Amino acid sequence: MIYLTNYFRLTLNILKLMKQLILIIAGIILLLYMPGCGQSDKSKILEQYKYDESKSGSDGIITKKIGSWVKEGITCYGIVIVDDKNGIPLRIKVVHAKVISIDPDKIIMRSLENIDMSPVDGCDKFTLKKGDDWNETEGDLFQTKEDAIKFVDTYYPGLRMK
Repeated sequence: MIYLTNYFRLTLNILKLMKQLILIIAGIILLLYMPGCGQSDKSKILEQYKYDESKSGSDGIITKKIGSWVKEGITCYGIVIVDDKNGIPLRIKVVHAKVISIDPDKIIMRSLENIDMSPVDGCDKFTLKKGDDWNETEGDLFQTKEDAIKFVDTYYPGLRMK
């Protein structure tokens, strides 16, 4: 019986010491954090974290070339170019399309009409069906069909398919 009573006294003393130790540790942690709470002017810290527009997804290479009118879901006109093996344009056709999504390096477009391009050596896809998607990497998008035709006739004279 004496043994159990001494055991409980020892356990109670250990618990009291642990409680005091926890309070001392909590007090030290509180004292370490208090100087940080006293700083009310955070503007100097926030100045270090400036927003860098060159890293944002909407200000990539492709979005610098297109106009501000290009938004996801808008319908517009693009151009489809068939190149030869050396990358020289052979045929160009204006296509009515919808902007699906805008990424920093490409715009995903969806065709709203069927386009049939005549076969060319080295090219395995000659048609673009309504609903087909493609990646616009050049940014040649136009609000009207007339603008697209004018662009093609100016920069690629004689290559536009009607």
